[in-house]
Amino acid sequence: MKDKNKEKRSSMEQALKNPRIKSQYLKEMERVFQGPKGDPEHEKDLQRLHDSYGSKRFERQAAGYLKKYGLPDDWGALLLLLDLKNASQTVIDVMEKLVELSRQRSRIEKKGLKSRLRTLAVTTKDLAVADTAEALIEEIS
Repeated sequence: MKDKNKEKRSSMEQALKNPRIKSQYLKEMERVFQGPKGDPEHEKDLQRLHDSYGSKRFERQAAGYLKKYGLPDDWGALLLLLDLKNASQTVIDVMEKLVELSRQRSRIEKKGLKSRLRTLAVTTKDLAVADTAEALIEEIS
């Protein structure tokens, strides 16, 4: 029995020496650790969210995406979600995540985010969203 386990281990080690097999293995492991976002359907749902922006379907599509996957990690999708209506806590969570991600973004993208937050702070009717937007503007370096 010990020899069989040793054989299995050595054959796996041999297989992982092949760069193509190792790459496939690492991709699969990454998907496992991503949870639902590692599902192949995730990319399609994310594209549907982008495609529905500006249409009547956007709110429904966003709600379905958020329920299934939570907040996206995609910068562009997060920016779209700033336009959600009647979802102030979601918009606040999105703003906070964008500010967190902005630390690794370019100066131009940070400037664009600041502009979006300023616009949101002025145009929203939700005081919690406006206050949070104003406070987060200061955190963007």
